[in-house]
Amino acid sequence: MAGRNGGSAAGRGGPVIGAERQRVILELINRGEIVSVGDFADRFGVSQETIRRDIRSLEDAGRLRRVHGGAAPKRTFDLTARRPVVERLAVDREAKQRAARAALALFEDEMSVYLGASSTMLMVAEELARSERTLTITTNMIDIAMVTAASGRCAVTLLGGVVNPQTRTVGGFELLKSLEHRLFDLYVFGASAVSATHGVLGPTMGHNVLVRTLCDRSHRIAVVADSAKFGRRDAHVVLPLDAIDVLATDAPPPRDLAAALDRANVTVLLPRQSENSTADGTDSESTASR
Repeated sequence: MAGRNGGSAAGRGGPVIGAERQRVILELINRGEIVSVGDFADRFGVSQETIRRDIRSLEDAGRLRRVHGGAAPKRTFDLTARRPVVERLAVDREAKQRAARAALALFEDEMSVYLGASSTMLMVAEELARSERTLTITTNMIDIAMVTAASGRCAVTLLGGVVNPQTRTVGGFELLKSLEHRLFDLYVFGASAVSATHGVLGPTMGHNVLVRTLCDRSHRIAVVADSAKFGRRDAHVVLPLDAIDVLATDAPPPRDLAAALDRANVTVLLPRQSENSTADGTDSESTASR
């Protein structure tokens, strides 16, 4: 008789067991993850050939696509946000820098601001460090804390929590607990995708929880994202467009996104044309549009 812990029936994958297994496979894949056949086999306690049959069946049904050694989403998410931050810094670097310089217009002396964690936000921190602004900064990204504190003009708090070496951030329950009694003039964060239909997107539910917690504690909300993020997809809706006040970016959004931003009353900050050739970013001006 088949056991529940990976016995012969699980290996053969009867109709009910197979359907449940395929449901879990799709759930994981549609988070934007690429998972190997071996990982799935270990998870379910079945053979790799059983998993290959599941993947072939789901591919035949148009639910996913096979890749070497595993499977990936049918509607491909951009997976850049899942790479280590040191790798992401080199992706679309010039566009991110222009978006970061456009974002300087958000900051005024003596503001209390929270800087979210991302490769783009690290570039915002570098621009702030080169500027003359005097701010009180809170963040959960180690590099942002170091860069802004080194300027000597900003009072910087790095919140505590579990360290993630890939993202160079701290997170978890301790981070959320430390925000309970904090308020901010401005919360600025990055995004892995910006959609006219869904809004600001991110790779994990953890992004959603942290962003919404900070929005509840901030007077003004801004997103900094380069134009390569426009029209992309990702696994989780972080915020609808009407929940943000400002989008700072490097180039005008496409027509559908521009219309959606306008309906949501989001101000778009763009770098001035003359700024594109400026390398130091000191007090660079931005243009605002609806």
